[in-house]
Amino acid sequence: MAQLELEVLTDDAPEAAAFEAYWRLNEDGETWAQTVTAIRAEYGLKPQQMTRIAQQAGTAYLADLLCDSCEDPYPVSSRSDLAQALRFESWKCPSCLEREVEAQAARVKEQKARRRAEVYEQYPVLNGPDLEPADLTLFEAIALHTLFSDPAVEDAGLTSPTDIWPKERRWAPEQLRYDFERGLLKAVPRLIKVHPDSHLDAFALHDDGELSDSFYLGRVSYYLMGQADELTDRHPRLLQALNRTFREGPWPTSWAGQWRDLWNELVLADAQDYLAMKLGEHHLEMNQGEGTRTALQDALSTFSLGQVFNFIYRAAKDSAAYYQRGGVNKRQAANSTIGRISASADRARANGWDVKPFGRPWNLPLSAIGETFFSKVMWQPDMMQVASRDAQVPLHAWPAENATEGTEDEGSEEVPHPVPGIDEEGTWIDLGKIPGATPWPDVSDLLKLESGTVTAIVSVPTAGRSTMALNIALHNATAERLTVFSTCEINSDAIERKLVSATCGADLRYPADTVDFDSVRRRASESSVGVPGWHTPTIGLPLEQVFREAATTVIPPQRGRLALWVVDTIQSYSELDEEGLALSMDVARRIAEEHNLAVLITARALSEGPDEPLELHHVPTPIARGANTIVELHRDGVYWSSLPNADSATVRALKVGGKQCKESVSLKFEAPFCRFVRADR
Repeated sequence: MAQLELEVLTDDAPEAAAFEAYWRLNEDGETWAQTVTAIRAEYGLKPQQMTRIAQQAGTAYLADLLCDSCEDPYPVSSRSDLAQALRFESWKCPSCLEREVEAQAARVKEQKARRRAEVYEQYPVLNGPDLEPADLTLFEAIALHTLFSDPAVEDAGLTSPTDIWPKERRWAPEQLRYDFERGLLKAVPRLIKVHPDSHLDAFALHDDGELSDSFYLGRVSYYLMGQADELTDRHPRLLQALNRTFREGPWPTSWAGQWRDLWNELVLADAQDYLAMKLGEHHLEMNQGEGTRTALQDALSTFSLGQVFNFIYRAAKDSAAYYQRGGVNKRQAANSTIGRISASADRARANGWDVKPFGRPWNLPLSAIGETFFSKVMWQPDMMQVASRDAQVPLHAWPAENATEGTEDEGSEEVPHPVPGIDEEGTWIDLGKIPGATPWPDVSDLLKLESGTVTAIVSVPTAGRSTMALNIALHNATAERLTVFSTCEINSDAIERKLVSATCGADLRYPADTVDFDSVRRRASESSVGVPGWHTPTIGLPLEQVFREAATTVIPPQRGRLALWVVDTIQSYSELDEEGLALSMDVARRIAEEHNLAVLITARALSEGPDEPLELHHVPTPIARGANTIVELHRDGVYWSSLPNADSATVRALKVGGKQCKESVSLKFEAPFCRFVRADR
C-alpha cells in the first residue's frame, strides 16, 4: 500500500484542488480515486495544464521509500513514476548518489596512484651505455629501428604497445610478434626496458590484487637504454647511426651471417598468412603445424615468396574443388593443401619450370619489420621476386678493401714502360700498372675518375665511346680496382671478344676466317691483365635497379667495395625526354656520393655536322649540369653510320672538376683491336 504525502506549493485554490485530486488514492491505497480524464473534465483543464499542475503545483512523496543514506522520502513526479517506485527495494537520492560516486572515484584515483607508485618502484627508469650498431645483432638493429621510428615515440621517448599497431602496418608478423618482442626485451646487454608509465592494465596482479613482477607482452611501452637523461634524446642518436649503416655500410661483421635466417623467417610467416587467407576465402581452415612449416620452408628454399604464393593459390583452389566434389569433410580437404603445395614445388624444381611470381596482395601488407629489413637494409626493390638462395646483401655492407693502396708507387718502380705498350705477340702489356684512371696518362689528367663523382664521355654515334669506356674499365680492373661495365649497346659475347681483342691485339671481327678465338682467349687469360665484371641489363631498366644488379650479382659483395661503375650510354636507362635523363643523372650522382665510388657514363650528342666538334651546349642539359667532368671523343668524319678510314682520335675536355676547360689529347684508334693507344706509338 502506497503512503503518499503531499506538499502543495501553489496559492491558486482550483489548481491546488486539481493537484490533490490527481494524487488521491482510494481507501485500499492501491488504486486512484479519479482518472486523469475525469479530473480534467471536472476542473476544465487541457492535457498540458494537467501535466504542469501535477509537476509544479506541489510535490508528492512516497513516505515508505526512504533514501538508504539520508532517509529522505522518494519524490514522485507522476502516477507512472509511482507505479515504478513501488517496485524498488531500496533507493538513494541524487545528492547521496553523487557523493557516493565522487567518493568511489576518489578511492579509485587513490588506488591507481598507489599502484602507479608501486610500478615506478618496481620498474625504475635507468640509464646505460649508448647503443651502437656494432653492439646489436641484425635483428635487434631492425627491431629497434622499427619500434623507435614510430612517430608516437617523439612525444615522450616511449614506444606504442605492439598490440595497438594498425593492421595495415603491424610491427611484426602476428605469429612472430611475441617471440620478436620477447627476444628484444631479453637481449643481453639490456636494450630496452618497460616504462612505468605504461597502461596499468599491462601489469599483472596476484590473486590478492597486489602487483606481481610480470607484465603482458604487447601492452607495455618501452624506452631505449642510453646515457641521456631525457628519453626523447636517446633514440635519435641510435636511429641516425643505424640509418647511416643501413644506407652506407659497412655492416658489423656478425650481420653477414644473420641476414639469411631473418629473411627465411619473415617470408615463411608471410607464406603461412597467405595460406590461411586463401583457405579462408574458400571457407576452409587448417591448423598449421610443423609439417606445414617444413613444406613451406622447402618450397621457399628454391623459389621466391611470389612463386610460393602461386603454388598456394592453386593448391587452395584445388582443395576447395576437392571438398565440393564430396566424400570428404572440410578438415580433410584443407589438410590436403600442403601436399599439393609440396608436389607443385617438386615438379617445378625437377622440370626447371619458370614459375610466375605473384605480387603481394593489398590485404596482406608487409609488416613494419619486414619493410625495414627488405627495403631499407637489403635494398630489395621487390622481395616477392627474389628467392632466399639468390638474395645478396648490398655492396656497401661489406668492409672496404683498399686494394689499390701502394699500387701507384710500387707499379711505377717495377714496370719498365711509362705507358702501356705492346709486346712481340701484340699483347697490351703493363695495362693497369701505371698510375691514373685511364691507360693514357695525358687523358688521366682530364679523367681522374675520383670517388663520389660522375664523369661523362660524349660523342656522336659510332665514334667509339663504348670502346673507350671498355678500355678504361679494363685498365682499372687490371689495377685491381673492382669495376663493372654495364651496357645495353653490346651483348655479352661481343664484350668478351672486345676485351680479348684489346688485350691480345687480335682482330676478332671475323674469327672463323682469321684466328682461333679459343686459343686467343687462353692467351688472354694467362696474361697479367684482369677483366672487369660486365652485364647487359634490359634496355629501359631504371638505372638504380641496374646498379643493384651490378653491385650484388656481377661483383659479389664478398669481393669488396665497388670502385668504378661504367654506364655505357645513359640514355638507354632513361625515359625518352629531358626529364627522364635528368632523373637518371640524379640517380648516378646519388649512387656516386652514397657509395663513394666513381661513376663513368657515356652519352650520345650531336653537333652541326660530321666534322664539327661538340661543344658544351651540344651536350644534353641534364648531363652538362650533372656531370663533374665531361670530355668529347672526336673522330673526323664520324657521324651516325659514317665510318671514316682515319684512325686519329681526339679527347677534348669540355668541363673538368665543374669548370669549363679547353685541353685536348690525341689518341690513335686501333679499330681491329678494339682499343685506343697513344698517337705517338
